[in-house]
Amino acid sequence: MDFEFEKEHLNNTIKQYQEVIEDTELSLNSLPSLYRSNPEFLDNAIYTTKIKLNNLKTNINKPYFARIDFIDEHNKEDICYIGKIGVTDYDNNIITVDWRAPISSLYYDSNVGNASYNAPDGTINGTLKIKRQYDIENGILKSFTNVDTVANDELLKPYLDVNVDNRLKNIVSSIQSEQNSIIRKDFGKNLIIQGVAGSGKTTVALHRVAYLVYNYKNNINANQYIIIGPNKFFINYISSVLPDLDVNGVYQYDFIELAKEYISENFILNDPDYKLINYINDLKDSTIDKLKYSLIYKEQLDKFMYDINFSIIPNKDFYIKDFKILTKNEIMDTYKEISSNNSFSNINSRVERCILLLSKQIELRYDSLMIKLTEFINKLSDETSDKNEISKLAKIREEIKKELMNGCRQSLKKYFTNNNLSVINLYKNFITNYDSYSDNSDITIKLKEYTLNIMKQNLIDAEDLPALMYIKYKICGSMQYSNIKQIVVDEAQDYGDFNFYILKCIFNNSYFSIYGDLAQSIYSYKSITSWNSVQNIIFENNADILTLEKSYRTTVEIMEEANNITKMLNLNTATPVIRHGKQVNYIKSNDKINSIINEINKALENNYKSIAIISKTTNESNSIYQELFNRKINITNIDNSNTQYLGGICTIPSHLSKGLEFDVVIISDANESIFNSSNQTDMKLLYVSMTRPLHELTIIYSDNLNKALKNND
Repeated sequence: MDFEFEKEHLNNTIKQYQEVIEDTELSLNSLPSLYRSNPEFLDNAIYTTKIKLNNLKTNINKPYFARIDFIDEHNKEDICYIGKIGVTDYDNNIITVDWRAPISSLYYDSNVGNASYNAPDGTINGTLKIKRQYDIENGILKSFTNVDTVANDELLKPYLDVNVDNRLKNIVSSIQSEQNSIIRKDFGKNLIIQGVAGSGKTTVALHRVAYLVYNYKNNINANQYIIIGPNKFFINYISSVLPDLDVNGVYQYDFIELAKEYISENFILNDPDYKLINYINDLKDSTIDKLKYSLIYKEQLDKFMYDINFSIIPNKDFYIKDFKILTKNEIMDTYKEISSNNSFSNINSRVERCILLLSKQIELRYDSLMIKLTEFINKLSDETSDKNEISKLAKIREEIKKELMNGCRQSLKKYFTNNNLSVINLYKNFITNYDSYSDNSDITIKLKEYTLNIMKQNLIDAEDLPALMYIKYKICGSMQYSNIKQIVVDEAQDYGDFNFYILKCIFNNSYFSIYGDLAQSIYSYKSITSWNSVQNIIFENNADILTLEKSYRTTVEIMEEANNITKMLNLNTATPVIRHGKQVNYIKSNDKINSIINEINKALENNYKSIAIISKTTNESNSIYQELFNRKINITNIDNSNTQYLGGICTIPSHLSKGLEFDVVIISDANESIFNSSNQTDMKLLYVSMTRPLHELTIIYSDNLNKALKNND
């Protein structure tokens, strides 16, 4: 009986969706005639209606995934069918409830029985009578299950056993309580989430954005959110998920793109991938770059910018047409007074304030200045008998008089514009004079020599970007980002303290949601070692550290093997969902390429959609790609220049695989000589590589296997 009822309800819902689609199409067609006189409003209405129409068409064949029956304390009953989007009919009757709506939290967090949820008007108490999950495919009800909690490993299996293609999974139907509590945190919270590999950090991050956009849409627009990912490829990888979550217009950057936009000067970035390879292979001393990512470097820049702050005042009195109006000492005294006021945190704001105050001083002195001006012009007139010259002096007097009446604002602006405040030039100045700001003579010599050398080539290291951004901030502030209200930083374990500090500076009107895993911090020369410094120093204890400890991505067998690495590194191990699969497949082979081809063929026979061959470095990955391509394998090569992956077989270096997931992963070479068990960066890169697969992992080696792993010899 229940099945027939639910089957009929689904058919009726699909019919209602179709009616709403038809109404929306009619509305879309009528918009041009309705708002012809208001083009800007018309464009926005068309854009919004098209998004609504696309969402309806996308979800019509699976309009909901769950149902809850809730009776509140006043005996009012709500029967809610929960879907990816909320839909109402023409008469505003609810057809499906959005998963982000307050009442939907009952599905994710509450057991059947006494329950409550937080609504805008306060807490609603009552009884949860039914909680039901549906398996719907192409508009057909396959089955449904009454559940007591969504956090049951058996109930999760249908969602975890599926194969993936080129995108992150949409997890709205299987969000776990620990994930949901983060997603639904209040807007006005700074969050730091430490999540193990496979715990859904990225999907939680995106779903939190979707939740906030939905619940705060009356006050905050989607374009007031920014997501910062680790690289362009990753940004492209997640970009298709947001529209699926009914989110459009959110800005997405990697840190380098954001830095370039903010600094807004021409430079070429030194290849960060090349530098990583050098660090992995111990070819480069990391002392310089560790310093550049530290707050010590920021403090040294503070000293430099203090000097620059006062050097911008021209070392001359303020004249108009040779008539002195203010002395340089008067100007400097005014500027110093402004600089002591914390309300003016950047040079441009101080200069603007100084011009304003000096202009007011001039206006107050107008009478006395006019007397001096008259004396000045009369004296010059007395020194000549040329009538034309006397006439010119009379005109000059009128020009200066007009300026004095306006407080000399325009002339004061010109007085302050003779300074070269190019960020790149200032940084070069800082490096050139670095001895004055550093107490460590050994590192001073190295830093100056190396940095000036690459800057002569018009190159900038990624390690210099926080410093350049900080100089820009000290000059200009960050008014262009003043309307941004929420910053999401993913893969944040690879940031240094200075990165976090400058982000907090330029987005000073924003709240932050920071996601990362210290076990995956592959950049030892810059990565933080603890979230405590971010919490205590950057956010001044105004941030909550939360954890995601359960891994939903991979099987027990794969996760237990990967945990051997975290144990060796003395880091927390992940707890996998109870989903069993094949044991990790170790292959000892001197013919790497043939072994890889054999494993690819096996995976294809099992209908896996995404297969990744992960190598330690980009060079090795490129080499394997070329070999496989030459053997007519249909394959994609992913490197720093590649921003798109459409599924199928790919080669990818370990550092770019962070945050991604594939059905099958083949690690091309896990020899001890490649992934050195005594090298922390090597071990973290191996851990990242091993935690990418959902279903199967093959590890190839030719000699001695990495010491942390199970040896099948």
